[in-house]
Amino acid sequence: MSERERIVARQTVYEGPFRMLVDEIDDGEHRYRRAWVQHPGAVVLVPLIEDDVLLVRQFRHPTGEEILELPAGTLEPGEDPHETAVRELQEECGYKPLRITEILRGYAAPGYSSEVYHFFRAEELVPSRLPGDVDEDISLVRMPLREAIAMARAGQMGDVKTALGLLLL
Repeated sequence: MSERERIVARQTVYEGPFRMLVDEIDDGEHRYRRAWVQHPGAVVLVPLIEDDVLLVRQFRHPTGEEILELPAGTLEPGEDPHETAVRELQEECGYKPLRITEILRGYAAPGYSSEVYHFFRAEELVPSRLPGDVDEDISLVRMPLREAIAMARAGQMGDVKTALGLLLL
């Protein structure tokens, strides 16, 4: 919180896997409301097998379309991002990484959310499946890494976290 801004009231308008909050702010001159999302954070994986990358295709309700994206998932309360990354890769792709390296950490959309993305490079993958979430219908796509990076550079990845994760390599 800035030294000028002071929260004078807070209302929770939604509570689920994240919280939607509305704060009333007093900055000494004005009072205004700010709506924002309190989010536990998420992981984004760049899983590599030889010269290929694993992507997932899934329907995303807010967009109304299927999106090709890197595997990703939300942190459980108190869960370490490394643990989340391993679990999500097993759930979404059916692989466990023997080597996993965090390559970037940053806010997803700091103008309205506290969500932090933890990007991981996942290598030395071995088959290991965990049950996925019941509300996800995911298909696995294995693609040459060069082709995926070229798509990201050409603006053909509709998911920005996927484009960023690929371009980080």
